Amino acid sequence: MSLPDHTPVTERQSRAPDTRQRQVRVTAPRQVALVERDLTGPPPGEVRVRIREVGVCGSDLKMWSGEHAVLKPPLALGHEAWGIVEEHAVDADATGSAPLAPGTPVVIVPPTGCGTCHNCARGREQLCARMRFVGGQIDGAMARFLTVPPHHLLPIDPRVPGELRVLIEPLAVAVHAVGRARVGADDQALVIGAGPIGVFCALVLAARQGVGRVVVTDRDPLRLDLARRLGVPHCARTTAAQPLLAAGDHLRPEGADVVFDCVGAQATTTQALTATCRGGRTVLVGISPAELTVGGVALQRGERELIGVQMYQREDFRRAMDLLAEGLVPAVDGLKRSRPLGQAGELLEELARRPSPVLKETLLPD
Repeated sequence: MSLPDHTPVTERQSRAPDTRQRQVRVTAPRQVALVERDLTGPPPGEVRVRIREVGVCGSDLKMWSGEHAVLKPPLALGHEAWGIVEEHAVDADATGSAPLAPGTPVVIVPPTGCGTCHNCARGREQLCARMRFVGGQIDGAMARFLTVPPHHLLPIDPRVPGELRVLIEPLAVAVHAVGRARVGADDQALVIGAGPIGVFCALVLAARQGVGRVVVTDRDPLRLDLARRLGVPHCARTTAAQPLLAAGDHLRPEGADVVFDCVGAQATTTQALTATCRGGRTVLVGISPAELTVGGVALQRGERELIGVQMYQREDFRRAMDLLAEGLVPAVDGLKRSRPLGQAGELLEELARRPSPVLKETLLPD
């Protein structure tokens, strides 16, 4: 049985809320505990951040349910987050950049690699065979405080409005995905799934100069309405029986040059490949199941490419901040909804039953 969200599991009686850690932990599939413990100082070289806001996404839902292909409970969730530096413990033996000053707003950069392999040397830590992830193998930011090495933190561009800072990480996913797709001049792009990542992919695509057409499909009319209000150029409602028919009204008969699967399921990957024109690219953005079946003839004889997307690189965060500062995401009704950290389990249960009516659900630790 899940522990009630409003009943924390305490290690000792709380003395002062501001000096106590409070953290959401998934103890087993679909079981959440809100754990409290005494707060200690950060280890040498690490930084303690007071979390201001953390987003909840489809990856969290898969980890909570035990359906993630790689990351399984027990774990502490939370990777879409920003906060304020409270303390940077100096490491007398370390060399490098200056400590992060207390009061600095920072966004969490979740992945870290071994630091020495081929991909780490190229700044592609997300592809390191020993990559670890905040909110997965490393305790996450669904907490009052997060203590991590400074490599996991990036100062936030002051031009990014406070209410949009929680969107930096998911927008970085879209920036990376669009970069992987190599979208060219006059290309037509189809995005399957009008959840946060799908909408962000469409907005990033639409912001690129020379893209021919951007279409988003989804079964949920409310999601499509929100996508339109956020500025997605073309939206098409699909059905289980006809998952791509409506999209055809907006695209060439031959299909799209690039198709983004932002759902991550066998059915949507099959649909994405079907909708990709010969010589085009199918991009897997949503978290795929452990095994996928794809049409070998469609790939080979159609010279189609199947492209994987694994999170992002640090420069994608910087580009995401630029786009937010430039007004890529307008303030519209339904953009996000927040609730207290103690309601994390309740929120995850709700999202497992039905999609959120807003683009981004967030938790507020204090």
